[in-house]
Amino acid sequence: MSTFQPQEIRVKIDVRHALLAVATVLDFVGVDDLHHGHRVAYMAYECANVLGWSDEKKQFAYFAGLIHDCGVSSSEEHLRLLKLMQPEDATSHSRRGYEALVKCPILERFALTVLYHHTPWLELQSLDISEFDRDIAALIFLSDRTDFLRARYTHGCHEELITLHEGLVADNLRAHSEVLFEPQMVLAMCQLVSKDGFWYNMNSVHIEQMALDFEVNQLYDKELGIEGVKQLARFLARIVDAKSPFTFHHSDKVALLAKLVAKDCGVLDTDTELLFVAGLLHDVGKLKTPDLLLHKDGKLTKEEYSIIKRHTVDTDHTLKSFFPKSVIGEWASNHHERLDGSGYPFSKRQEQLDLPSRILAVVDVFQALTQKRPYRGSLPLSDIFDIMQPMVDKGQLDAYVYSVLLADIDNFYRLSTQEFQS
Repeated sequence: MSTFQPQEIRVKIDVRHALLAVATVLDFVGVDDLHHGHRVAYMAYECANVLGWSDEKKQFAYFAGLIHDCGVSSSEEHLRLLKLMQPEDATSHSRRGYEALVKCPILERFALTVLYHHTPWLELQSLDISEFDRDIAALIFLSDRTDFLRARYTHGCHEELITLHEGLVADNLRAHSEVLFEPQMVLAMCQLVSKDGFWYNMNSVHIEQMALDFEVNQLYDKELGIEGVKQLARFLARIVDAKSPFTFHHSDKVALLAKLVAKDCGVLDTDTELLFVAGLLHDVGKLKTPDLLLHKDGKLTKEEYSIIKRHTVDTDHTLKSFFPKSVIGEWASNHHERLDGSGYPFSKRQEQLDLPSRILAVVDVFQALTQKRPYRGSLPLSDIFDIMQPMVDKGQLDAYVYSVLLADIDNFYRLSTQEFQS
């Protein structure tokens, strides 16, 4: 077995950078309309500036805009939101986003904004919420629908051509003033949309740099400890697992199993915590995988399998943006590698795969086999043995890790098959 060096918990990330990284992950869902969250954040901030809001309130509007669609986990749903000014069933993703955020203490402050970001002004102004939350929700709704109009008027043509439709955008916003949108916000947004530079500045690199140039704020610049990192990882894992009904809670269970098996293998506590985070996020790249492939019942074609395999590299890239100089991305992206070089994406061999990578590979296979499918329940242990033992015998999965799994197999099977609370 390759030498495994214990790792420091080097997962240094503050809330500001975490929110930017979350926005990038959410972009994986909207593969046909990239950087929607970035544009909403930018428009909300610029409009708040015109309205004369405080720096703290402007920053909050920006970051709320970045993650306002955290309840959208499928490309199909994202596209539905681009069809109408008042899309059907828009409250479903708002509710899912709210429920995910209230379970994540470091992001909970954004929950009410997300819950009400598709609520018409006529209804919103009478709700029993604070003026601050009402204002932010109203501004995110206006910014979101302004980006909807941008998408409508640039469909099939170069995005800079939105400048030829500035009057139409403003007319649409004014037509819905007082009913859908807060009137003073509409006036401020109409000032902005009439300027070409407003549209030309909608570049994701520029928009992210805005966040880095903001004044220091304790709310966003506090570095997360390992517990905060785990909260963030669980938040993202729920988005990933919601993408496919076949794999609901897969990430949670892989993380738990990896941590327990690692402890039984004698891995240090600090490393089991990192491995737990890697387990939660090992499939984050699947947000970029087309929905139809993840939902397919039957066997994948060679072409489809080739597309699905990419999720491991997307996972690695994403986690390196979250956790620079950390092993989390490497461990997570190695979960489909095999000791004999038959895995993917880099056909690594045993000398390139450390103990945590081997643990994650074993428990990922095990948990997937215990997952219920529409056409069957969880596989019984006898069937799982028949599938995994040959993989060990061929030198694909680590024999020692597998023996540790077998030593407490009834408990691991129970944990892997039990119903989790949402």
